[in-house]
Amino acid sequence: YPVVMLHTRQKVGEVMEILKSTTHNGFPVIDSPTETSITGNQASGKIRGLILRSELIIMLKHRIFSELYHEWEGKLNIGLFRFAYPRYPHISQIEVSPAERAYTLDLRAVMNPTPPTVLHSTPLPQMFQLFRAIGLRHLIVTNDDSEVVGMVTRKDLARYRVVHEGGRLERTTLHITEQVE
Repeated sequence: YPVVMLHTRQKVGEVMEILKSTTHNGFPVIDSPTETSITGNQASGKIRGLILRSELIIMLKHRIFSELYHEWEGKLNIGLFRFAYPRYPHISQIEVSPAERAYTLDLRAVMNPTPPTVLHSTPLPQMFQLFRAIGLRHLIVTNDDSEVVGMVTRKDLARYRVVHEGGRLERTTLHITEQVE
């Protein structure tokens, strides 16, 4: 799946559509995209953080919109998120007015500003070790300019098996199905 990224300031309507159209649980947060990267391709913007689906839903539910700052100023705290845990509402349960869809979410107030990242050249076994060592769920992949080029999840790594045979390192793909035979 292609990585779905959000900007540090994102329109409410855009976030609603992304949450409705994907099942992703984590989203890299980036600056505005640049014209081109050093490879000549469209760059995605420098990594600024990671925000979870549950955090976005709580922001939407409690109307943590930039335009309504005076209403929630001083009320944004970890309690909003802990109270909803572990049963966050589904995006279909969140309603926003047409006017609110044009409002802005400032994700910097809630996102993790220092998510784990690796370079695009990082070997798969090293990524696997990171997941196991620190219990990751999301690992953002960047290029040499800190632009997001992908994201690896635990589910992605579960699809591969690395085998050491006779001094060789071999990667095989496991075919995972949800059907029980």
